[in-house]
Amino acid sequence: MLSARNSRLTLLCLIATLLLGPPARADGERPQFQWPIIKGEFPDLRLITSTFGESRIDHFHNGLDIAGDNDAVRPMAAGDIVYTRNGPDDPFRPEQGPGNYTYLYHGNGWWSGYYHLRNLSGYPRAGAVSPETILARSGNTGHSGGPHLHFFVARESGYEIINPLTVLPDVTDENPPIIEGLVILTPNGETHLRADRIERFRLTRPYPILLRVRDPGLETYTNRGVYRLRWRLNDDEARERVFDRVQFVDGDWKLQGQHSFEESFVSGYYNLGILSFAEGENLIEVFVADYAGNESSDRFNLVVDRQY
Repeated sequence: MLSARNSRLTLLCLIATLLLGPPARADGERPQFQWPIIKGEFPDLRLITSTFGESRIDHFHNGLDIAGDNDAVRPMAAGDIVYTRNGPDDPFRPEQGPGNYTYLYHGNGWWSGYYHLRNLSGYPRAGAVSPETILARSGNTGHSGGPHLHFFVARESGYEIINPLTVLPDVTDENPPIIEGLVILTPNGETHLRADRIERFRLTRPYPILLRVRDPGLETYTNRGVYRLRWRLNDDEARERVFDRVQFVDGDWKLQGQHSFEESFVSGYYNLGILSFAEGENLIEVFVADYAGNESSDRFNLVVDRQY
């Protein structure tokens, strides 16, 4: 049985399967995608508050968020409305996480979805739409921490959700991610490690090493996720995560079809895994980048008293 965290994503898979049959590869020509909301003047788009693949307690964030209330939402590309949900149509039914939403099919295996919309009454609920069509207005319906549009792009009949930044026109982003430190999470709490000093600590058993990092985007105050993460302990082979897509594999959504949410995040931090520290001096090197290619790196010098 699928967990509750998968339900709203797998709904698209079900709709796609009913309409098109079993999953088929999206080998057709890619639509010419556009941003569904323009805040500011392109390419200096503002209020992109969350990016693809971030931690959402128990699941990957599967799209982008643009903050704002009552903004006109347009399709990412021409297509057909295949499903809508509008709360006022069934006021006695509990509100779903996405709130009011619309799914579009763009042909050649490409889909898109738009969440937390205002009342859809008076807006198109079926049929073909053009890039100029106003689908709805951004709102705060469903499980939402404030008015915004959450939108995503899917392929493989909805069994693959891809990072919208990989198909949208590039926007301005000149600020690199900020590495804030490492974290060791034990039953006694969190131990925070900094790169600007030699850290000394004792380990009685292996614990996962976590990374605190944020990407400010265009606005320096924004707390967004990174696109690429690579790390290495001492002379070990480097490990890497690229937040470009999640795929539905064996009943769960996995980053690049390989890494579960639990492998990728712990307590909201990026999970570097359980590392095999040597007794004494150790070096952890961390490299991060956002989608625009802005990069940051750091080196953590650790002296470990290994008691296991």
